[in-house]
Amino acid sequence: MKKVETKSQYVRLKTTDGSTFRGTLNLNSETESMDRLSDFFLKGKNPFITLYEVTAQGRSDVFIINKNHIVWVTPDDDL
Repeated sequence: MKKVETKSQYVRLKTTDGSTFRGTLNLNSETESMDRLSDFFLKGKNPFITLYEVTAQGRSDVFIINKNHIVWVTPDDDL
């Protein structure tokens, strides 16, 4: 099994229910490596994303979020 390098991107996103999340996204978690955050969402085949080191609603955790429930996402260099 080939080991894939993690390419971390800190992001902030908002979901359709109004929740805001800040965390780490692995741009290499799709079948092909992505260089840009926009490519990850536009070209990625997986309907879900996994956010690590998430701070939301006063706790730190891992969240799996359906891409269809994301209103916006932006890089977050403040983490």
